[in-house]
Amino acid sequence: MGARAEQLCRPLTRRGLLAAGAGLLAAAASPAFADAITPEARKLLEAMPGKAVLGAQKTKPLVTELVDFNAPDWRRSAFDMRELLAGDAKLAYAIVQTPRVDVGSIEAARVALAVLAMQPAKFGDFYLALAATSGDIDGVKALNVVRSEGLDHYKVFRAANQPDITDILTQGVALAAALRVLDTPAYVIGADVVSGYADLARKRTLVAAAAR
Repeated sequence: MGARAEQLCRPLTRRGLLAAGAGLLAAAASPAFADAITPEARKLLEAMPGKAVLGAQKTKPLVTELVDFNAPDWRRSAFDMRELLAGDAKLAYAIVQTPRVDVGSIEAARVALAVLAMQPAKFGDFYLALAATSGDIDGVKALNVVRSEGLDHYKVFRAANQPDITDILTQGVALAAALRVLDTPAYVIGADVVSGYADLARKRTLVAAAAR
């Protein structure tokens, strides 16, 4: 990485840039697991900005996943999503950024939301390319993936640090709390809320039931 790129990336590794980060992490502590979505949570989910919808674009998402890139099972869940979408051309799958593990999670979520805002058609490729990396994920790693996918990582960096991105992350925290989600990945599948990783077989069962 050149000197200019390092200079641009450096703020994403510093807590000072993410003044809202500590508040986001603290607010993310949510109540216990709930297995049915409430009307209030449904309203928040439907109004949630910054949702990435993959798969069928003209269909209301049947699955919404709450994501933290540093959650232990996020990568498994990302590749499960790929399998689900490959097997059902009518399925729409939404992704909501709800980072809570650490500051690196918030940094990477900012980058992801910037990619979505700037190049929505490229988001799916970015998302799976990030899942194909190893180790902890932070803003620098996410920007490296942005660059490897042929996107302008300078522009993404600038967009990632705009106030509207913080607003989206704050609303993601509120959604997680309304869903009573403690662990991510977490899923809303139809009317069901699943907190914590659900394997591919279970997700297929839930999707089939919700689609009836």
